[in-house]
Amino acid sequence: MKRQLMIASALALSLGSTAAVAQNADPDGAKGRVYVRVSVAHFFFDENAKIKLGGAPVAGGNATIKDNTPPSLEVGYFILPNISVAATIGLPPKTTLRGAGTLSSAGDLGTVTYGPGVYTVRYHLNPNGPIRPYVGAGVNWTIIFDTDDRALQNFKTSNTFGPALVAGVEVPFNQRFSLFGSVSKAWVSTNSRYNLPTPGGLVPGTARVALDPLVVNAGLQVNF
Repeated sequence: MKRQLMIASALALSLGSTAAVAQNADPDGAKGRVYVRVSVAHFFFDENAKIKLGGAPVAGGNATIKDNTPPSLEVGYFILPNISVAATIGLPPKTTLRGAGTLSSAGDLGTVTYGPGVYTVRYHLNPNGPIRPYVGAGVNWTIIFDTDDRALQNFKTSNTFGPALVAGVEVPFNQRFSLFGSVSKAWVSTNSRYNLPTPGGLVPGTARVALDPLVVNAGLQVNF
């Protein structure tokens, strides 16, 4: 978490220094404005797993998930000068689930290709200023496109859905282009099922995996 906060702080300081040369790009307000953002997002997973084999909890068993840095696309619309709605999606990345705790010797358990999506309503604190911070809330809806077996067999996991918060800042250069940075947090979990190979045969298992990603995002905004 310390690493996440350091990155988020550096991002905010960088955008704040850029604002010294920015202009007031939209003196008439942003109502009805559509914008598109292209960026790179980094996912810091704060994972925790409750694992069962044959219906019994695995004492000390846990799992970790590899962080991802996919390109992302966002489309937003100002329904009022200081209120917007936005949909943010990421190019589907692949992540690896690894055993941890008493399962650390298992190594890679499986891989997941997923499509992250966050849908929020945002309040813009200074929509016409040279620095335009905003806060918002909504939902994270992540779709699982594919899973692959590693140590586990017949590995499958579910889509996720849960609440999300976002805070960010836009720094306009002119009416058309802006830089932006944001930090979002979601609380989501996935349900997995699988078969674990053992000397006695395949043992069915389940896992409830809390993902709870913190996402740091930065890129270019184009206004229309």
